[in-house]
Amino acid sequence: MRKPLISFFMVIALILFIVPHCEDILGGDGYVYPMPYSEKVEQAITKSILWASDEQIRRLVNIVEKKYGSEIKQISRTYYACPKDIKAITIVESLTDEDAESNQGAVGLMGVKRETGKDMGFDDIEHPISNLRAGTKYYKMLLKKFKDRELAFAAYNLGPGELENRLSKGFNPESIDYIWKIRRVRQLVM
Repeated sequence: MRKPLISFFMVIALILFIVPHCEDILGGDGYVYPMPYSEKVEQAITKSILWASDEQIRRLVNIVEKKYGSEIKQISRTYYACPKDIKAITIVESLTDEDAESNQGAVGLMGVKRETGKDMGFDDIEHPISNLRAGTKYYKMLLKKFKDRELAFAAYNLGPGELENRLSKGFNPESIDYIWKIRRVRQLVM
């Protein structure tokens, strides 16, 4: 029983430790395995890491949870959305600032444009709860349209028309730092 077991471990050691270091001998181009990301994706990951530390994100998660946790859960139930997604969008869009306003005119906790708010049936998106409702309804609409969480996040950031345009040209949604920020926040959300 010992000999087969020792042989098994020797083969595993050979595979794990020796073969990867012999790519030149085996005729490889320097990599045993393909690189996992393109340069644009690597840049997006780096930007998301520089954006905020895990400690800063946890602090923002606590703020959202204390101030709006129960409302987000209730609104998420209403629109059949994941509360983690809504909290992540809130943190990435506004850093929990109720009065946030982007250069493109997106306002409030979830960074909703006034026109989008009206399309979702909400006139007063400056009010935090209306903003959460409009943003959640919009996100759920994008999720239904694209049938993929990552694409819905990308559409939330870029707009659905712009995302479709970019996708038709071979766009990789992982190349935008917004996706990586959302992923990081989702990992830390309660």
